Amino acid sequence: MDENSLSGKAVVIGAGTMGGGIAADLANAGWTVYLLDVRREAAAAGKERVLTQRPPLLFLPEFADRITIGDTASDLAVLANADWVVEAVAESMPIKQAVLSQVEAHCGPQTLVTSNTSGLGLTAMSAHCGNDFRRRFFGTHFLNPPRYLKLLEVIPTPDTDPALLAGFIRFAEAVLGHRVVRARDTPGFISTRLWIAHLMDTIHTAIEQGVTIETVDALTGPLIGRPRSATFRMADVVGLDIIAAVAANQYAALLDDPLRERLLLPDVLRRLIDTGRTGEKAGAGFYKREGKEILTLDLTTLEYRPRREPPVDELLRLMALPLGERLPSLVDPDETGDDPPAVFLRTILNTLFQYGNAVGPEIADGVLAIDQTMRWGFGWERGPFAMADRWKPSWRIGQGAANYLAGDSFRGDPGKYRTFTEAYVPIPQAAEYLRLEGLRPPLEALQTQPVASTVQLGGGVSCLEFHTKMNTLQPKTFAFLREAIRHPPEQPTGFVIGNQGTHFSAGYDLYRIVDWIEHEHFTTIDQEMAACQKAFLAIKYAPFPTVAAVHGFTLGGGCECALHCAVILAASELSMGLPELQVGVIPCGGGIKEVLIRELARLGKDADPLAAARAALRTLILPRSSSNAYEAQRQGWLRPKDQIIHNTDRLIYEAKLRTIALALAGYRPPPKAKIPVSGARGLVVLRADIEALRAEGQLTDYDTHVADRIALVLCGGEDAAPGVVGEQALLDLERALFVELCRRPETLARMRHLLETGKHLRN
Repeated sequence: MDENSLSGKAVVIGAGTMGGGIAADLANAGWTVYLLDVRREAAAAGKERVLTQRPPLLFLPEFADRITIGDTASDLAVLANADWVVEAVAESMPIKQAVLSQVEAHCGPQTLVTSNTSGLGLTAMSAHCGNDFRRRFFGTHFLNPPRYLKLLEVIPTPDTDPALLAGFIRFAEAVLGHRVVRARDTPGFISTRLWIAHLMDTIHTAIEQGVTIETVDALTGPLIGRPRSATFRMADVVGLDIIAAVAANQYAALLDDPLRERLLLPDVLRRLIDTGRTGEKAGAGFYKREGKEILTLDLTTLEYRPRREPPVDELLRLMALPLGERLPSLVDPDETGDDPPAVFLRTILNTLFQYGNAVGPEIADGVLAIDQTMRWGFGWERGPFAMADRWKPSWRIGQGAANYLAGDSFRGDPGKYRTFTEAYVPIPQAAEYLRLEGLRPPLEALQTQPVASTVQLGGGVSCLEFHTKMNTLQPKTFAFLREAIRHPPEQPTGFVIGNQGTHFSAGYDLYRIVDWIEHEHFTTIDQEMAACQKAFLAIKYAPFPTVAAVHGFTLGGGCECALHCAVILAASELSMGLPELQVGVIPCGGGIKEVLIRELARLGKDADPLAAARAALRTLILPRSSSNAYEAQRQGWLRPKDQIIHNTDRLIYEAKLRTIALALAGYRPPPKAKIPVSGARGLVVLRADIEALRAEGQLTDYDTHVADRIALVLCGGEDAAPGVVGEQALLDLERALFVELCRRPETLARMRHLLETGKHLRN
């Protein structure tokens, strides 16, 4: 099993929430999965949960057909030909040992076997099994749900074959899309050990120092590089009863742990659980929703009260700074003195650093594994040791604090990290995890501006990346695109258009368009949309391959940019589409004609232009952006030659390889497109389709007006004759109708409403 195992057969034993999530993870990757439980009814219920859970576990509902249910009494024969068996039964050592005995008796000699335990000892679990079985056995700790949480801890035993383990790690990263950390066979491994200790210590400290729930969540979320769920909100989402159970398990297993007493429940948490207030699933925990209002628990009275938000202006000021520059303003005594929030943060972060350094040698080989675990598993921008490199000795709490700083830094020299033997070793630099940060620009190019830049990926391939907020597009972006294509480095192999931000591009900068409309700069709008069209045509007809590496939001102009590339490589988690109708305009970067071209190609040789136009119309006027790349493929945004990549961290690397492959295959730009249109007679049919959708309530009156403008482009114009037109004719029509719509008050109302509320106005 390795990165070439794009299909295979797996058996998941245990159809609970975790087992179902793992089965879905494998089905998403194209594997055939057998989901077994003691009773077939339990397996059926597990598969049903896979289909109904929200957010969805499967990329497409039909992927459930890859999952077959069964029971362990009559279906263990399927283990004989399995490539991988995952044990995911209850966290009970006797139960897991019994299941492993069954697996050993029925699996083939080629089968890898893993236990999805969150902390039970793997060596003890498999001690009763034979030598060959133990060679093929290790732990795989997925986080729930596996589709959305990329961390996968693998835990070898002393008997695990290193070569088999290495092959599995390559498979898990390349095929399943996870990032793997090797942990040691200790209670809770790395993730649970640090997470539960830090969470419980934070709750205890908040109670002891009298810090409110709102303040704690404001301090421990994005402000210090962590998710918005922060501390108390995350506890509610996980479930207070689950947190209590994890803490109890760790308390029982870790007799000498430095924070063992912090794993005991504070009275507040115990009383919440006793009264059934176990978090979001119970409707109340540390927070409680009443109608549209969210109330907060008072940690002293245990009564709910209206939320008291901390000062917003100061938080916004700090959030504008990089994380490393925020720390002094948050915790440095010289800047904050005895300010209670600063004391609170210093306390919990000091404890975290000291704890990581104390237990690190027991749970991991070095600080890198711990930092990666907290980043990949819990969404932290920096792990505890990377933050500690910024930590001054004067920021420590108390005189008895451990000297967690070995020398001056956990990282030591650039490119190295500290093992727990005090030695510094190089940070592994796997080629497939190519990082754009720090790469140098092409030798012959200006190619660095505030809105965009290009860097060399190697092999003659350059990457063009956007740099604006949410990578929105603006006039300087289009100028940069055209210049980069017109004056590439000498003898270019090709271009990757992509970045490693949160989103590929959320589309055109709407604030800029609103400003132009309000000042009646309609000529400017026309000129800038023309510049956009020219830039995208330059991408399409470049003399070398252009490959879009898309992920996250790929909307509006961002989608149109990708549609003009020779090939698209898409991260599996992708929101792609052209939702312009919802803001009162039509796509104007060539999106309408590209969707029409795709529909004509899909229908094949001698395609009926009217059938293609009708299909394109529905895509464009019922704008539901894809929720993943497989939906984007089904909706037509991705073609058969485009490729879906499950590991977003490998996207740029894979795009580079695809660019080189296209060049080696003798890439030539496509011929200038000649597009069949159905003309005025087709427009009559499309208008009838639009009216039917309006009558069904799917379109508002103004939606109907905007949809009519889209139909005009698809048919070639109001009075067009059926025939073949060039791209420029449709681009000119797109642009003219876009400007026309910008003059309408309904369009301005939609744009303002979206910018002010984040919601679409259906006027």
